[in-house]
Amino acid sequence: MKPEPLKMRASDLKILSALRSNGRETLTKISADTGISISLIFDRLKSMEQDGLIKRYSCSLDWKRLGVRRVLLLIRTPEHLREKAEARLARSHHINNLWQLHGSGLAAEAMFISLRQQEAFIDALKKEFEDLEVSVHEVVESPKWEGFLTSCLSCKKLTLFGPISRTKPKKMLCHDCLN
Repeated sequence: MKPEPLKMRASDLKILSALRSNGRETLTKISADTGISISLIFDRLKSMEQDGLIKRYSCSLDWKRLGVRRVLLLIRTPEHLREKAEARLARSHHINNLWQLHGSGLAAEAMFISLRQQEAFIDALKKEFEDLEVSVHEVVESPKWEGFLTSCLSCKKLTLFGPISRTKPKKMLCHDCLN
């Protein structure tokens, strides 16, 4: 059963937007940027964590600088093998993120040190699951990452669709400020 969407206040969206822009931002800075009191921010964050809306705070890395090959795997399995394949992928240390797609598909962000390691992993998967179809797409760049539900740098207006670009700060503007 699908959980009911949480009813969000405008202040909650402002708080989430500030965190989406910088998850390490201080409550004092979030308060100054949003006009919301520190105590309300603290209370709302605790509530959102307890409700399961905020799942965790994490760190985004530049995988290329670490010498890691990042690929997107699109995987199609027969329906009767989907759960077993999903469990196998979820256990793998190569899989950074795993998504269940509509139907019997899976998408996975996989990390490898070399092309040889990547090929060995995919060959082993195909051997274990004979009817598995895998398409591999190397991630070359991330021109936009985690941009949804962030604020415009210029007018600070919350935009559900995020700024235009995360890689060029001068372009982190909403559509209104660009025009």
